[in-house]
Amino acid sequence: MRVAWILRPLDPVNWDTTMKRDLDSGQVTAGLGAPAIAGTALSLDRITHRYGSGVAVDDVALEIGRGELVALLGPSGCGKTTLLRIIAGLLRQTEGHVMIDGAAVDALPPNERGAGIVFQNYALFPHMTVQQNVGYGLRARGAPKAGIDATVDRMLALVKMEALRGRYPRELSGGQQQRVALARTLAVAPRVLLLDEPFAALDKNLRLDMQIEVKRIQRELAITTIMVTHDQEEALSMADRVAVMNAGRVEQFAPPESIYDHPESLFVAQFIGTANFIKGRLHAGDGDANGGFDFEPEVGGSLKLASARPCSRSGGALLSVRPEHWQLLPAEATAGLPATVRMVLPLGPTVVHELELADGTPIKVATVRTGSGARLQPGSTVRVGLGAEAAVAVFQA
Repeated sequence: MRVAWILRPLDPVNWDTTMKRDLDSGQVTAGLGAPAIAGTALSLDRITHRYGSGVAVDDVALEIGRGELVALLGPSGCGKTTLLRIIAGLLRQTEGHVMIDGAAVDALPPNERGAGIVFQNYALFPHMTVQQNVGYGLRARGAPKAGIDATVDRMLALVKMEALRGRYPRELSGGQQQRVALARTLAVAPRVLLLDEPFAALDKNLRLDMQIEVKRIQRELAITTIMVTHDQEEALSMADRVAVMNAGRVEQFAPPESIYDHPESLFVAQFIGTANFIKGRLHAGDGDANGGFDFEPEVGGSLKLASARPCSRSGGALLSVRPEHWQLLPAEATAGLPATVRMVLPLGPTVVHELELADGTPIKVATVRTGSGARLQPGSTVRVGLGAEAAVAVFQA
């Protein structure tokens, strides 16, 4: 039977004793089945980090559940990589605490925290084979050869690299090198897996394949994972929850669907995906039988909203609508807002219409391309209204 340590740091002094203790307690798995226990809880308690007078991370508090995959998403310089390095122990925060399974690890060096990190450049040893790279951390911890061989075998099977165990990094593709780096990190059984822009160096098609593979491995091991990325699609497709960061602070921490459909700040609405913004006035509590809100754009007309979050107060407001939540209506319709077609862009299964309201406000409308029917022509007039289940956001102007 092949044995691997999944969710606890290896004990370099008492390897055999640790293995027996874990076998007795059911914390060791054989083969490629799911681990017997869930992952590790991670808590960031009001983390702040300053560089001189500048603040890189500003009062960040996150509770990350066992086995959860969380993405830190934001523009360059927002503090996401700094926060990852603080969790790993590569950087000591100015204020706050990092808690792993309820215990503060601030005073522990990186090798004692139980956090494994995969760097953007993979950092493989060029003079070592794939097998030697994967087993390096175990050898450094003084593990016996039998334990190293068993764990390396399992890790190579996990990342589907068994046939390339004898190759050197220079003989591997970018995706293969990434698999080796991931296997090397997992071999030492980190309690928390940290991924620093793991797919940035890969081309688009290979990136998607590796995203699927990493997600599969993360789920199979039930390992708590923090991933830093600036790629929105990557974060929204892979993560259980996304922390959108801006200027060192977390603007919103929620599941991907909530981040996209219900942004809690104007920054999140602007940063995530594509959105149309219309200035106007919000009228709440209109007293009709259907309830809801009326939004009156500055350009004229009216739009009926079922909800108005995060701002629900009457007054000046900014309406945010995703392109796919608009409906194209005939020019003679009475509902919606009049607009002029400026450009039509067929993008595979989707058609994007660039429209312009009467006051010059640009509007993007995305519709499904059916392959039939006449395409709207630039210069033609239409009306745009909200879909029946349109998710919109309203911000105070």
